[in-house]
Amino acid sequence: MSEAEAVTGAASGVSAAKRGWLRIGSFAAFAGAVAALAAAVAGGITEPTGVATITAVAATVVAYGLVPLALTVAMRQSGLSSWWAVAAALLAAGTWSVAGVLFASPGLAANAPPIFSAFVSSAPSASALWIVVASVEIVRAGMHRWSLVAVAAFVAVLIVGSVLIELSGFDIRKVLVPFGWALWMIDAGRAQRVRTSPAVARPPVAAPMASCANCGAPRRTDGLAFCSDCGLPYGAERK
Repeated sequence: MSEAEAVTGAASGVSAAKRGWLRIGSFAAFAGAVAALAAAVAGGITEPTGVATITAVAATVVAYGLVPLALTVAMRQSGLSSWWAVAAALLAAGTWSVAGVLFASPGLAANAPPIFSAFVSSAPSASALWIVVASVEIVRAGMHRWSLVAVAAFVAVLIVGSVLIELSGFDIRKVLVPFGWALWMIDAGRAQRVRTSPAVARPPVAAPMASCANCGAPRRTDGLAFCSDCGLPYGAERK
């Protein structure tokens, strides 16, 4: 660690190791935002080769499964979350990873036991659980980003609603969920970047004088800036 990094870490109140994890978490959050938007765009493309479908599945696994795990581990190491958030991230990463493997191996998916289908179908709900838990943990850590909690609750309701209720025709939730997920990731990344910034040094506030410098009379309690006995401003002396 260089001398400049040590000084910056001391000024911000965050150790160099935690600042490094905050940078990793910020990078992971921005990567998750990009992956969520890429999955949404690729998922809306229809072409005969299936490249867009493969891209959409891969980006979905990364955005909703792997990035939350990387982000939560970084948050845990930097003191912004507990192991509950890590457990929720592991559940999301596991379900989405299994879903990706089953998509890549159709033969394996056809012969998979019913419990695998149930496990895979719980992947969206696991992501909804994680985003709410992670938001609450960030607020509990002292970063009062209530916007994260509001966006997380909105996205979680949309995700659970899409699992339980199917809509005919155009489903606006397919647009709102990735957009809200990306917005949450960007806000979380910005919050971690702010925490790595050095604290702004404020000049100390001078304490008011307890008595008049000229005549020694006690300072008046009505808030006026001059002595009630000699009439001079506090701090001034008659030559």
